[in-house]
Amino acid sequence: MSKIKFQNYSGIKNEQHNPRAVAQSDLRNGYIVVNGIDNGTEIARVPETDDDAKGGLYFVWNTIDKPELDNESDFVIKAGDFARIFKFPQDELLEITGDLVTGTIAKGDLLVADVAANGGKLRKADPATDTEYAVALEVLELTSFGGKGYTVKVTSIA
Repeated sequence: MSKIKFQNYSGIKNEQHNPRAVAQSDLRNGYIVVNGIDNGTEIARVPETDDDAKGGLYFVWNTIDKPELDNESDFVIKAGDFARIFKFPQDELLEITGDLVTGTIAKGDLLVADVAANGGKLRKADPATDTEYAVALEVLELTSFGGKGYTVKVTSIA
């Protein structure tokens, strides 16, 4: 069950989202995406290059409106369907599930978009080589959100 959610009311109150971005591939809630334009249509796609990962990023948060699903983990936004994507607001606190993160993570780590995983996931940033990310998530604490999760603060790497 992949998921990212705002930890408090201020995040929801001030959120910026796009409900009309068309998914370019199958997406799940919580996936990291880039918002763009293709032939006059707004699109949501997973980051494919380092430049994508270093730019402005969004996360998918669709309402599960298919009652025939038995399990939330079955929910997929199919390619060609509308994905509701939310911008990462700087300095906001978020909760993320552990299945969105590749590798071993500890308190204090910075997370960035994982281009190699190419699945809309996050990875631990390497301070020696990872520079100039507009969106990075600082791990504040390990939690039980979604079984294994993290409380993170949206920041950047200059």
